[in-house]
Amino acid sequence: MRRRALLSLCGALFLCLVLSAPASAARALLTEHAVRAEEAPGGSIEGPCGVAVSAAGQIYVSAYYAHAVESFSPSGAYQSSLSAGTSPEGPCGLAITAGGALYANRWHEGVSRLLPGALVFDEAESTGVAVDSSGNVYVDDRTDVAIYEPSGTLLRTIAADPQADYYGVAVSGEKVYVADAATGTVKAFEADGTPSTPIQQINGSATPQGEFVSLVDAALAVDPTNGHLVVVDNLQPGYLHPKGAIEEFDASGAFLSQLPGNPIDGAPSGLAFSATGTLFATSGNSEEGTVFSYGAYSGLGPLSIPGGGGGEGSASASAPTSQGSPASQDASTSAAGDAPASASETIQRGHLRVGVNAELAPRKLPRKGSAPVTFSVAATISATKGSTPPQLQRIEIEINRYGHIEPKGLPVCEMNEIQPATNEAALEACGPSLVGTGNFKANVLISQQAPFPSDGKVYAFNGTWKGRPAILAHVYGTKPVPTSSTIPFVIGSSGKGSYGAKLTASLPQVTSKWGYVTGISMKLGKSFSSHGKRRSYLSASCPAPKGFPGASFPLSRTSLDFAGGKKVSTVLNRSCKAK
Repeated sequence: MRRRALLSLCGALFLCLVLSAPASAARALLTEHAVRAEEAPGGSIEGPCGVAVSAAGQIYVSAYYAHAVESFSPSGAYQSSLSAGTSPEGPCGLAITAGGALYANRWHEGVSRLLPGALVFDEAESTGVAVDSSGNVYVDDRTDVAIYEPSGTLLRTIAADPQADYYGVAVSGEKVYVADAATGTVKAFEADGTPSTPIQQINGSATPQGEFVSLVDAALAVDPTNGHLVVVDNLQPGYLHPKGAIEEFDASGAFLSQLPGNPIDGAPSGLAFSATGTLFATSGNSEEGTVFSYGAYSGLGPLSIPGGGGGEGSASASAPTSQGSPASQDASTSAAGDAPASASETIQRGHLRVGVNAELAPRKLPRKGSAPVTFSVAATISATKGSTPPQLQRIEIEINRYGHIEPKGLPVCEMNEIQPATNEAALEACGPSLVGTGNFKANVLISQQAPFPSDGKVYAFNGTWKGRPAILAHVYGTKPVPTSSTIPFVIGSSGKGSYGAKLTASLPQVTSKWGYVTGISMKLGKSFSSHGKRRSYLSASCPAPKGFPGASFPLSRTSLDFAGGKKVSTVLNRSCKAK
């Protein structure tokens, strides 16, 4: 099987991941373990490459590596195993009709009907299967979509294109969706209309990535209750154990949200809706995969049961920070048993590589109101051998409306007080305005010499820029010569419904002349007294409704502009516990 490519570039500079809080979404992560896989033969589902749900709620999951399809009750209890034929690559996509006819795509070796009785649709390059309300079977065959009657008779072929590279097919009424990896678009065709002319194309331009990264190994499904389309975006093509994102669009093709828990390890390769609109997804490209379930939710945000993943990735150590600084002395800390929400990711796009560690503390936050928080983040930036990273020129960060930046009561630092200046001089001038500290590393470009490594401290101050509130990030290094730079992150309003504050910064052009950043870390958070009251510069809540112990959510939406016109947009996901 082909694999998926990560494109989550939030964190090229420290403030890209800072000050974010739960975002609202249309669908809640109900549970990461929708079936009790430990009850299946072997104690797990080996590569759950596809999923289907019957009208009665019966759940079928394809065990790709075990060459079988496992059956589970609506409550997730294991029931039985169905033979999936002798295909060396086993079953992948599944589809089931209202009458209970179950079909399995055997990955490039046709489609088999497993229930009732055996029937084979011999489409040699098949990569997906779907059914309509009449029981007709749709098979994408890499360059077209074949439509069969339940008896196995070929009705017609649509979407024919010799240049196409189709992966995944879904049906909604008379509309047939197919993912074309060759163009990076999801195309819609009329089942009875012009067979080779799409009536709609979706390119993912409004998604956090700014486009579909890759539709190789894509999966598609349509919600029968509202016609919404969900798409698996392959974020790591070529990886053995990839990551992938599930993204939802309305019937017009407008992007709605990236589902919580993304990016998902193991890259979801199976999608299916129940008759009532519950979405099931599999993390299929691993030996021991997982089945997720999502339900419609119209409240504060996507919610998850503890242990439901929350998209936090692998645990990482705290970002290195300056110890004993005024900001760190006042920062909120985690209590025992209340570990911070942390994540680490390694990102590559073209020759650019970015490693990111991020941490939010405390993880346990009030359900209503807000509490002081700190954010730590570390990023490393590099490039493939023989190249240098492109210059980062502009950052825009949209912050969910449930997170708060409250500078009221803090002294304000002015740019001319700290630029130019050493860290010590900047701290002496604006110490009471300090809201964060960190470290940086860079390569300095010197004519006719190899890049010269440099490092130093970063201090972040509460300030203003051109009359507007801002965070002033003061950077100072001594090698090869003393260099001072202050980057203002202007605080504005997003005005886009789910998002509140927006941070925008343009990096000074001088940075592209002396070199490029290779690593940076920062910890932000400050509690202080003002007018006899205890306040916090950063605060957040965990808005899980009553009955839900926690929330899984995208933290923020960030757009990064690089030299050469390259632009990347992304969302970082985390989870919290309500207290």
